[in-house]
Amino acid sequence: MRGARGDSRRLWCLGLAVLLPLLPALVACGARPRATESFPPAATSRGYKALFRVESQGPEGKSRFKMAVALLAPDRVRLEFLGPAGGPRLTVATDGEGVTALLPSERAFDRAEASPATMERLIGLPLDGARTISLLTGTPMCHSETAEQVMRTKGAATFGRTLAWYEVVCPPGEIRYQATAAERGGVLKDATVRDGTSGAMILQVEYGDHEEGLGPRWPRRIRLRMERARATVTLSALEGPEADDVPEAIFSPPIPEGFERRSLFVSLAAPGLLGSTAGKER
Repeated sequence: MRGARGDSRRLWCLGLAVLLPLLPALVACGARPRATESFPPAATSRGYKALFRVESQGPEGKSRFKMAVALLAPDRVRLEFLGPAGGPRLTVATDGEGVTALLPSERAFDRAEASPATMERLIGLPLDGARTISLLTGTPMCHSETAEQVMRTKGAATFGRTLAWYEVVCPPGEIRYQATAAERGGVLKDATVRDGTSGAMILQVEYGDHEEGLGPRWPRRIRLRMERARATVTLSALEGPEADDVPEAIFSPPIPEGFERRSLFVSLAAPGLLGSTAGKER
C-alpha cells in the first residue's frame, strides 16, 4: 500500500515538473487579444458642411439639382453635384494644391493643378480653394487684417433720414474684391469680384437668410451672377450650413477601381454649377 502511494506521489511530482516550464506558454495561448490593439481613426478636422438646392439659368436653359458641400480652411473644398437618385454625377475636390474630378456615370476621372482656370472649367467659378470658401461662407476674399472697411452714407428717400453701410475692400491682386455690410465686421449683404488687371466684372454675389445664434453666421441663400458664362445661379440651403468634423482624406479622394483617366477639362459638357449634372429645361 505504501509502495503504491509512493509511486503515485513520484508520478505527480514528475508531471508537475514537466508542466511548470510550459505554464507561461499555455496561459499565453488562452489569453485574449489586448483591447489597445486597434487601428487609428481617420484624421478629421472641424469644417463646414451643407446641402444646397441649385437653380441655374443661362444661355443653354435652366437646370435644377442638389449640391453637397464640404469645406476645410484654409483652401480645401469638395463639391458633389447630385443626380435625381441622390448619387454624385460629378465630384470636384481640391486639397489646395491639386484638384480631382470624378464622373461616375462615365467611370472617368481627371487630375490637375488647383488653379482658378481649372476650377472655372470644372465648377464655373474662376476662384482657388481659399476664395471659394470665402464665397460660400460669406466672408471677404482676403485676411480680415488687410481688408479696408469704410463707412458710406447717402440721403434716404424719406426726408431727414440718412442711410449708412460699410464698404469692405480687399487689396488689389489677381482679383479686385468689394463687398458691403450693414455694420463694421458684420455679415456681408453682397459682393463683387473683378479681374485684377482689366477690371472686368467676373462675379456678383447676393447673400441672405444668414444663420442665427452664437456660431458662424453663414448665409443659407446665395445668388451668383456669373458674367463670363452669362448665367445666374441660386443656392438655397436644404441642410446646414453647420460646423462638423470633416475627414481630411475626402479632399484627395482615391480613384475608384475601373475608372479611366480622361481630359474632363475638354470633354465635360458644362461646369458643375451650370448644370453639367442635370437635365436642361428650355
